[in-house]
Amino acid sequence: MSPQKLTDAELVAPCGMNCAICRGYIAYTHGIPRVRGKITYCAGCVPRAKNCYIKRNCKKLTKHQIHSCSECDTMPCEKLAHLDKRYRERYSMSMVENLKLLKEKGMAEFLKSQKEKYRCPICGDVVCVHDNKCYGCGYVPSKP
Repeated sequence: MSPQKLTDAELVAPCGMNCAICRGYIAYTHGIPRVRGKITYCAGCVPRAKNCYIKRNCKKLTKHQIHSCSECDTMPCEKLAHLDKRYRERYSMSMVENLKLLKEKGMAEFLKSQKEKYRCPICGDVVCVHDNKCYGCGYVPSKP
């Protein structure tokens, strides 16, 4: 994967997930063989134009009143709060914090922070949020 994918605004989902750091997207871009129930492919929420978990439960998103949860005055909704809690507990990543940064600083600053946080220090590829591994060189950061 090209490190530029970390700075691709098209890969930022309405919920605040940067699909460039997702295992499904990394598997898709790296040609990692699919394994039923373990490794799935995803081209990213926005590029594949599917109704994701958040979008299919939000009238504002489905009716195109907003393009991102960062634009919503009632953010986080119950669904986003549930998803955010799961990601904070399992992966130490907060979609709500991502959305707040998007709202406060804009897309360019958000993508810059993502690049700093998820760029592999060895090969420059992406470190996956789900398993903390770089699929470019195999690097796994040691836990503090």
